[in-house]
Amino acid sequence: MEKDRTKEILRAAVEDYIKTGRPITSEGLYEDHNFGIKPAMIRWELNDLSEAGYFYQNHPSGGRFPSDKAYRFFVEELVRDGLQARYADSEYRNSIMKFLKGEVDSFVEDVSDELRMLSVGYEARKNEMWTSGLYELLENLDLVDKEELVDVVKDFEMLPEKIKSGSWKEEEEWPKVFIGKNPFVRSKEVAVVANCLRVGNENFLFLAIGPKRMDYAKPLELFEILNKSVENN
Repeated sequence: MEKDRTKEILRAAVEDYIKTGRPITSEGLYEDHNFGIKPAMIRWELNDLSEAGYFYQNHPSGGRFPSDKAYRFFVEELVRDGLQARYADSEYRNSIMKFLKGEVDSFVEDVSDELRMLSVGYEARKNEMWTSGLYELLENLDLVDKEELVDVVKDFEMLPEKIKSGSWKEEEEWPKVFIGKNPFVRSKEVAVVANCLRVGNENFLFLAIGPKRMDYAKPLELFEILNKSVENN
């Protein structure tokens, strides 16, 4: 993708969908953003982006929805441009202090409450795992049928096995966002923001699992603040 305007439209479309959950339309983008072009031109841009695999439609005449490819683009742009300090360190201070004091279970519960996602913590050496927030995850997913719900619950039941198998240890850069295929879950309805850090002789893995239509900046900022706090402690 080369045109700056096309990237701007793609990023705005994904961000709007994350915020509202409403299908993406050229008219909606025209009303909410100033791209310097008319709705018909925006529609042509959306058509080109759809052909490139960034959007799909459930009905030919309906609005569009972001694909995994679009979400990945959005996250890459978010990280490349630098996370905006929308969430002050103080918002996470109490939670992070719990982790630094070794209260990992309380930290995991706090992360779930703050992010409204399924939160998972795993201490590799002791082979110990903590989870919190399955209800929050299920509540925020846009599940269509019973089969999708069953898939998410099965993923939760298989998490200990997936995490302890250790395939995620091959990753080198953290935090990391998994959209689509990943080492932790099979459900196509969720995304995973993962962080791995070393504290003394211990390796800790943390996961924030939520809908693909999540506010990706928030868990990424939380993990960034956590990593800096561990480095400075």
